[in-house]
This record gives sequence, structure tokens and C-alpha cells, in this order.
Amino acid sequence: MIIELPSMVAGRGMADALVDGLAGELAGALVRLDCRRLVTGSPSFAAQLVSRVLGGGAAELRVEAAPAAFAEHLREAARRLGAQERLVVVQPVTA
Repeated sequence: MIIELPSMVAGRGMADALVDGLAGELAGALVRLDCRRLVTGSPSFAAQLVSRVLGGGAAELRVEAAPAAFAEHLREAARRLGAQERLVVVQPVTA
């Protein structure tokens, strides 16, 4: 499963819409988060996305090419959920 992010993401509703658009069952799934176009993302978006994906039982959320600040929002959300071992950040982009 792949979620491709646009250049800006914000708010829990936007995270819900992107997760709701996934085809298939989250339980046990590998979900890839493609952040190549992302410039900025809010902490609330990151928190809701992590909550829905990892809280929904996905085996792993693999984050690719995320800006450093957004990657940290995702890490913090995963820590709060107790799911940091299922969050994998690859190729962080420094800005």
C-alpha cells in the first residue's frame, strides 16, 4: 500500500481521507509513505496518520524521502503510540 503525499499536508481530516483511500486491510500490511513532493507537514497530520496506520494494525509504516521536521513529527507520534519499532524512516531530507 502506498500513500503519496502532496507538497503540503495538515490536519487530522486530511490524514483520515488519505488512509480511508487505501485499498485493502491495514492489519499486518506494509504501508509506504512517499514524501518526495512534501515540503511541509503539520504535527496533527503526522499524529493522525500514525494513529490510523500503526494504530490500525499495520506491520510497518515505511516513510520515504520525508523532510527532517516532518519525519520527527512522525517519530514522536509513533513514540506516543508505543509503536516506534514499526516506523521506518528512509532517506530523510534535511531542510
